Amino acid sequence: MLRQAELPAWKLLSGDEGRCAQRGSTRWRPARVGVVCLGTIEGVVLNTQEPGPNKLFALGQRQISIYLHVLIALKIILLFILAWNIRFVMDEFVQLGWAKYFSNGLFGTIWHPKAVGYAVFYEIAHLIGWNATSILLAGRMQTALLACGTIALIYACARALGEDRVRALTIVLVLLCFSNFMERIFRTIAEPPAVFFAVAALLVVLRAPGLKARQLVAAGMLSGLAFVITQKSVYFNVALGVGFVADAALTRRYATGAVRGGWLVLGWAVPVIVYCFIFGGGAPVLAAKNLILGPVEIATRGGGDYGGLRQFVLQTLARNALLYGICFSGMALSLMRIMKLDERRRIALIFSLVITVLVFTHDQPWPYVFIMALPFIALWSLELLDSTATHARYRVPVLAVLITAVAMSYASNVIYLRLSNQPQLELVARTESLLAPDEKYFDGIAMLPNRQEPSTLWLDQHYVLKTLQEGRESEAYKILSDSPPKMVLWSYRMDLIDPVIAPLIRDSYVQIAPNIRMAGRRLHSGRSVVFKVPVAGRYSLYTTNGELADGEVEINGIPHSSPLSLEAGVSDVVLRSGPAEALLLPEGHYENRIVPGEDNAGLFTEVYN
Repeated sequence: MLRQAELPAWKLLSGDEGRCAQRGSTRWRPARVGVVCLGTIEGVVLNTQEPGPNKLFALGQRQISIYLHVLIALKIILLFILAWNIRFVMDEFVQLGWAKYFSNGLFGTIWHPKAVGYAVFYEIAHLIGWNATSILLAGRMQTALLACGTIALIYACARALGEDRVRALTIVLVLLCFSNFMERIFRTIAEPPAVFFAVAALLVVLRAPGLKARQLVAAGMLSGLAFVITQKSVYFNVALGVGFVADAALTRRYATGAVRGGWLVLGWAVPVIVYCFIFGGGAPVLAAKNLILGPVEIATRGGGDYGGLRQFVLQTLARNALLYGICFSGMALSLMRIMKLDERRRIALIFSLVITVLVFTHDQPWPYVFIMALPFIALWSLELLDSTATHARYRVPVLAVLITAVAMSYASNVIYLRLSNQPQLELVARTESLLAPDEKYFDGIAMLPNRQEPSTLWLDQHYVLKTLQEGRESEAYKILSDSPPKMVLWSYRMDLIDPVIAPLIRDSYVQIAPNIRMAGRRLHSGRSVVFKVPVAGRYSLYTTNGELADGEVEINGIPHSSPLSLEAGVSDVVLRSGPAEALLLPEGHYENRIVPGEDNAGLFTEVYN
């Protein structure tokens, strides 16, 4: 049997565009080992000496291609339905909302420890949206569109690795069947745009003729763009660098590996330097220090504040056991014959292995982190099928497992729709209607992308514990005591720090709707209450459904007609005339906006399931 080394390069072909003669094209692509083209009619392979990629769907390729297109189209439709309807994770609000700080303190007075390049991407949603709800949904839609771009790039990567159209479409379908990919790739967080640039960087490498300097610098720049979006993308940078170095070491071309690594680093440095000058303004060195050293403190404390985060690794493995089994087996089989792979396939395999290990051993493996590895894992999903090409008794079970996993994934996607974002969006819309553009609110999770906060405090578990430890010295306490907002949104995060902030909330804010506290007090006729006025200004009496009420209140023994002016500080307030029960609130229009009801404790439940 002829071996690869005994054949001219033009005879080793695979993929529709790399066949022996495709519509007269003179473009040749190296094929995977063992695929020998013996003859063609209009670009369709007639025979192969050994089982290879074109034997997977040897019969009815056109029909299979149609089925794959339909299945992928259904997945894309489901992706957009999920993006529009699924409950928001807390991180989505803050990361989408950071675009509001452009020209308003970002890296001027606000030095975030994390890279904020993602804010540039989400500025599009702020420009498209006309209110808070539309900004949130526009952000979801643009991230879902970006996901389509990532999917297209993975298809292109598969083609660049020598796969034909049907096999490349199958790889895309496998990727879309991973629950974490379908449920997280549309989230308005940093990881989706970072993954897009990482896949683009790998594609440049796979398509680069001879891996010349220009292409390597371009790949480095794309990799650098991923890094300034989120520093977690250092995983992509490391994986790509290791891919070059390891490939060179395996083939004993050490100097080539060093040169390629140098070009890659040079390209990576370009967007990093530009980022520091754009966001750092007159202090690019400080921006660079923050960019490089900012994650150190986060990395050193790890996920210990939360505890039990490794359960998410077990969760994703359990929910996608069949797919992981097929893909990991394919990666293992490819690794066993790594020296027989062509250069690009070898680099892609090493890259995929490294990024998989880094992501799955990450000390804070939130479910959305896995989307950083899944596109590259899926590239190897057909290797197990290829290994069974001459063993029908093994091939049929493997195909059955793959088909079962695909079918189960559609049911999983539909079931996930139970996590509706409607209560969250209703809270956002109601809160926005109660706040003027220049008024501030506080919730520690930044639910309103178009309203300002007294601070950028992010109440993750670390800062919850820090608040409880520091008490009155904590940032949360100082916000509510030194620069109190008009409104406080309540969630389980606020419940957690309630022991610290309760004295600043109890007599200063009144619940006017589920999860909404506004500066003010609930008054009952003839009953004296203490009102620690947090925000000075004009106040009026309102009925419990938000209608303006006529009445008289006594402030520190002095009668006042509504409306009245109040200074910040402690006052004794008595409702002397008017309705039996009234709300003393800052002047505004509250009719049909104030509703009774307990807080919704399920605003963020099951978002990581």
